[in-house]
Amino acid sequence: MAWNWKKVMMLGALFAGGAYVYDVLMRPATAARDARKLADSMGKPMLNVGAGTPESSFRARIAGPQLVGDHNLDLAAPKNAPPGPDRVSYGDVQKLPYRDKTFGVAFTSHLLEHVDDPDKAKAELARVADKVVNVTPVWWAPHTWLYPDHQWYLSGNGKKFPLWRHRRRNRR
Repeated sequence: MAWNWKKVMMLGALFAGGAYVYDVLMRPATAARDARKLADSMGKPMLNVGAGTPESSFRARIAGPQLVGDHNLDLAAPKNAPPGPDRVSYGDVQKLPYRDKTFGVAFTSHLLEHVDDPDKAKAELARVADKVVNVTPVWWAPHTWLYPDHQWYLSGNGKKFPLWRHRRRNRR
């Protein structure tokens, strides 16, 4: 029996597209709603780091930035934009400009796999918020492994595995 490569490629594309929609749009939206409820129950604001800008994120280019926090930060945002729930301001997850425990919840979606030191970023998030909610790509989605800006795969139990870009850059 001969393979029908057109059907195989079409099924692969459908799987990859479905995985992207689930992992990049649906999972983060659900986690953001839960994080918002938690922050509201604590009576404290919510910080969203990695909100996205059209210049920094394919998702933000299509759907706009993810404005789920009272403060929405992204490394690619203009440095002079004031923080607020309706805009993305500049912010580096590894050097957040807030006092300890300013926020009830710090939320990130598809951010930690891009930073040089995810452990430092997680520690900084834990410093500024009572609770931290991180959404990272699922292991079975093609974009997790193929997106060239991903430096890490971060497992649910806290382990990190370097991806090809990170390994290549650190070989020099």
